[in-house]
Amino acid sequence: MPAMTCTASPPSDQRLTIVPSVPVWVVGNQVVFDRKFHDGLACYIGGWTGPVRLLARCGTTALPAFGAVHINAADLPCELVLLDGSERAGPAHLADTTVVMAAADDHTQLHLGALCRALGIRCVYVIEMIPETRHQMNRLDAPNALVRWRRDLFLRRAERARRAAFRACDGLQANGLPAHDAYQRHGNCLLYFDTRVSRHTLIDDRTLAARLAQLYLPKPRPLRLAFSGRLIAMKGADHLVAVAARLRARGVHCEWTVYGSGDLEAAMHADVARLGLAGHFKLAGAVDFDTALIPAIQSSCDLYVMLHRQSDPSCTYLETLACGIPIVGYANRALAGLLRQAKVGEQVPMDDIDQIVEVLARLDVDRPAIARMARAARAFAEAHAFEDTFQRRVAHLQQVASAA
Repeated sequence: MPAMTCTASPPSDQRLTIVPSVPVWVVGNQVVFDRKFHDGLACYIGGWTGPVRLLARCGTTALPAFGAVHINAADLPCELVLLDGSERAGPAHLADTTVVMAAADDHTQLHLGALCRALGIRCVYVIEMIPETRHQMNRLDAPNALVRWRRDLFLRRAERARRAAFRACDGLQANGLPAHDAYQRHGNCLLYFDTRVSRHTLIDDRTLAARLAQLYLPKPRPLRLAFSGRLIAMKGADHLVAVAARLRARGVHCEWTVYGSGDLEAAMHADVARLGLAGHFKLAGAVDFDTALIPAIQSSCDLYVMLHRQSDPSCTYLETLACGIPIVGYANRALAGLLRQAKVGEQVPMDDIDQIVEVLARLDVDRPAIARMARAARAFAEAHAFEDTFQRRVAHLQQVASAA
């Protein structure tokens, strides 16, 4: 199954049941996985000491645009049990299970902590969102005040259920510092940083050195700036063109490449044309992560501009650092937490476009600072590469199992 494998462990009869937040799709006699989830599952199967059961919801939406992995059902290396519609995991689904790994961001799984305790099964929840981020998303997405109020009420009730589930479970795996800071008091909480970048995909020393050498050409070339992700307000995409225009007005020469699609894409195209930025601001659309995005930014990007307003632990952070690219962005809790760990970028107060411009203008004339942060970025990402992260996560699950 896996295109990416992790170290195998000695066999045992302890069963791990994984209940993910993402679905799988069934197309004929094949099961279709999102690439990122597929590679993570491969590491759980390779690293866990016993059998693995995947208890997943059957997808009804369109298949992933990029990176879908098709596997013949007969060739699956783990047991697959599908949940249909609104079906919830129950005792029969957890038969012969030692440890359940559940997704606490999915409110339909919050009953599993108490259920596992009643059945004598260990339970570990994975968590990444914090209440602040959930309410931020609601404020931006709700079509009117009444819907926003109803959703806020639902979110508050779900958070109480989440806290109760954490009190009943045996461990947490927190993706990013915001979630770790918010929930670590529940005990046995493992901090990890989400990434799709393995050790062999990390930018190599030669490529990084060649790119950094270009910062010091006799006549400094324009800064090469990039963004990737959904083109929505929550990701700060609505400020990117404004930053570009103000930098140009200051005489700071930059070349922008923005990867992704979303609600703001048409408006951004119009703004680029209206402001005369077409020769310096490229909207590249959505591209494949492995074959297009990573090679392009490793060779042709100096800084990532990430104006995320929400504090979710976007995998873009670690994946950008893995390319040896520092990040300049708004001081949401996720970026602020990363910068507490290592000097891999700079942050400014939320929605302060002028300060983003100031930082980029300063770094344009302080290219050695970019180089220092680039090397620190790669070093931090190497310590949290995909394989190492999943080995730590599997070891944490095994520690919970051994206490059973």
